[in-house]
Amino acid sequence: MNKYILVLTVCAALAGAAQAQSGVTMYGSIDGGLRNQTNVDAAGGSKLSVGSNGQYYPNRLGFIGSEDLGDGLKVQFKLESGFNTGTGALDNAAGRLFNRSSWVGLAGSLGQVNFGHQYTIAFFTANDYDPFNYKYAYIIPVSAATAGGRYDNSIQYTGTFGAYKVRAEYAPGEKPGSAGTNTAKAVGLSYLDGPLNWGGAYSSRDVEGFSDKHYTVGAAYKGGGWRVAAGYMDDKLATASGVDSTTKNAWGGLSYEVAPQIVVSGAYYQTKTAVAGIAGARKLAMLGVVYYLSKRSNLYADIDYARLSGRARIGTQTSQTGISVGIDHLF
Repeated sequence: MNKYILVLTVCAALAGAAQAQSGVTMYGSIDGGLRNQTNVDAAGGSKLSVGSNGQYYPNRLGFIGSEDLGDGLKVQFKLESGFNTGTGALDNAAGRLFNRSSWVGLAGSLGQVNFGHQYTIAFFTANDYDPFNYKYAYIIPVSAATAGGRYDNSIQYTGTFGAYKVRAEYAPGEKPGSAGTNTAKAVGLSYLDGPLNWGGAYSSRDVEGFSDKHYTVGAAYKGGGWRVAAGYMDDKLATASGVDSTTKNAWGGLSYEVAPQIVVSGAYYQTKTAVAGIAGARKLAMLGVVYYLSKRSNLYADIDYARLSGRARIGTQTSQTGISVGIDHLF
């Protein structure tokens, strides 16, 4: 861990000088507060926590930069790390320093191509029609269900053509003698014109012992202070042993700008799973309010209630209630 702290300290010290030379920007967010959740274990115990990876908006520290090569061409990169507010530790058990993003790419008039560890196309696509836009990511199932969230060794293309955005991705599994093993492929299409946006994405991955197919579709409409959004995801995991599984997520919700500083959002998320024919479901209703102290700081609160059935139950517990309050700051 000491070497990770040293790397971050050196990067932070050099950020100011680097910004003047090559367009490097240091940025991040930190989220702190309280969350209480009932029935977190089979005995029906409740949990009150302060330490988190960001209840409202995931914590991050990152560096992003570019170099202008002329004629509309530029080199871009991004390095982003996640951390826990309560302990200061990295937010992943594997100890990856730049676990959130680590890529470099080339951008021009026809789009951009990035190489490295980056968000999946399904993740980018579904963000446009999640009612909470991936806020409360550790409570809401959408971001976690986007074809794994991120791919290692990814080559990703993004092109914008008028109101349309086209994406394609190839992430080789790097297994000697078997180019297809552990390899992921994906495509996506999004549309944004005025108040309406819609999109869809398809991903496939062939891993040793199983094959994973994933797709998502959805849309959102914004006008008069209101935003309405709805979407669907389907993930099918086929194994060589025949123990197949499916996960289906469907959601809908809306938000309203009560005042320039206050936004209220509500949504319903349904997750249905089946493993070897054994089904389960989690039905989540959620209400949240955000009060903006400034463009970079806000206070937030949410209440969420989930009904659990089948394999989704925690022991004999069939429901969970959560309450979160806190402050989030972007820098």
